Amino acid sequence: MKKIALSLFLAFGLAQASCTFMQPTDVDVTFKAFKTPLKLGVGGHFTEVNYNSTVKSATDLNTLVAGSTVIIEVASVDSNNKGRDEKLLNDFFKQMAGPDIKAKVISLVKDKDARKTGVATVSVSMNGVTRNVPMKYSFSNGKLSAEGVIDLLDFKASKALKAINTACYDLHEGKTWSDVNIGFSMVIKAVCNVPVVKGHK
Repeated sequence: MKKIALSLFLAFGLAQASCTFMQPTDVDVTFKAFKTPLKLGVGGHFTEVNYNSTVKSATDLNTLVAGSTVIIEVASVDSNNKGRDEKLLNDFFKQMAGPDIKAKVISLVKDKDARKTGVATVSVSMNGVTRNVPMKYSFSNGKLSAEGVIDLLDFKASKALKAINTACYDLHEGKTWSDVNIGFSMVIKAVCNVPVVKGHK
């Protein structure tokens, strides 16, 4: 009974805790593109991502990250294969308008009856086109992660898609898919004050 009472007490305390979330120092932006008729995935990330926030801290995640922007330097693409990175840069990214990709977090909306999952809406600007992209997010162990899907054709990137397919025709078996999985993650520090309940030690 004592263990049960203690567990209930701790759960109550955490539920009533007042937390302040701090901005991350950096953001990891990832992608997974697909090739061949079997739709094999090729993943990677960008090593240079400039993150700018509107506030330094907040009492909820939406207030913390909504309005934050990132500039993704496409020249920093890293798929763990130097030759492939050169093709991605020259035969894909450089075939589009603008030197970099920009994104802005519009909002984080929690799932109903959930505290640590929800949907993030991110405005993505690429090739002179801006689209709002819904991304499923989760917050666990101090890490905020989100995943979504974009269609390159929505960004009028058919020229770039054709160019990378031509450059990698044999490796891709003539098929480069237009949908790309995208994601981001950041470590967010939370400082929580658990209220003291009278009568308990």
